[in-house]
Amino acid sequence: MRRAGYAGAALLLLVVLLMIPTLLRQVTNAFLFHPVRGQSRTPAAVGLHYEELELTAEDGVRTQAWWIPWSGAPEEGLGVSVVTFHGNAGTMADRLEHTRWLHDLGVSVLTAEYRGYGDSEGSPDEEGLAADALAALAGLRARAGTDRVVVHGRSLGGAVAIRLASDRPVDGLVVESTFTDLRSMAARSGLPLATHLVAYDFDSLARIARLEVPVMIVHGEADELIPLAMGHRLRDAAPGPVEFFQVPGGTHNDTWVRAGASYWNRLGGWLKSVVSHSPP
Repeated sequence: MRRAGYAGAALLLLVVLLMIPTLLRQVTNAFLFHPVRGQSRTPAAVGLHYEELELTAEDGVRTQAWWIPWSGAPEEGLGVSVVTFHGNAGTMADRLEHTRWLHDLGVSVLTAEYRGYGDSEGSPDEEGLAADALAALAGLRARAGTDRVVVHGRSLGGAVAIRLASDRPVDGLVVESTFTDLRSMAARSGLPLATHLVAYDFDSLARIARLEVPVMIVHGEADELIPLAMGHRLRDAAPGPVEFFQVPGGTHNDTWVRAGASYWNRLGGWLKSVVSHSPP
């Protein structure tokens, strides 16, 4: 009987150990991802002409994107196409005002949705988002022609953008309000053993250190979620040319609003420098 009891306990322990990775992913997903299904509006709501895209990742998951080509006079365009990734909550429809201003700098824009968000299939996780980003970049390149390609991301989207830029050649990278890695963010929660309870890495600090392309980093001085020090660490780790824009009074979601015209002037100037310094 005692041996049977030991065998039963061992089997139970084995089952628990096998379940731990799944449980950790479920806990991490619940805290990290806050998707909304459907899109509340389209780029037409802010006066942009667009093409609805359905992209397919390498694992077969289909995701949504909006392709917004530069619609002004050709000579007024910068010759840049930007693929942009939003943060962990809501959808790309919530960022359309920013998209409108970005387009008006003279660039084409592809706004990419994640799996599990908007009208995309699937459920989000770290590797899934990386696959979605690769599909978005491929979709952009199929339409960008001779344009330089820049990757942009905000908050969690910054981590997605950094990984994409480290996995595939691009001409530039813009990240805003972005963390160094997920475990460092977990450590800020104050929860016991929090760093051991996250299932993903999102190690932007290690990945940005491998880049050689021009990088622009935007971070608010008063970011209440991701401290300014993390923006400084990303800046210091990037080996290539870095433009660092520290927004006075900027919080996590309002850097571009708080900075106003200076934000768009800095970003527009940086995009022009990417064109002038990268080979055709």
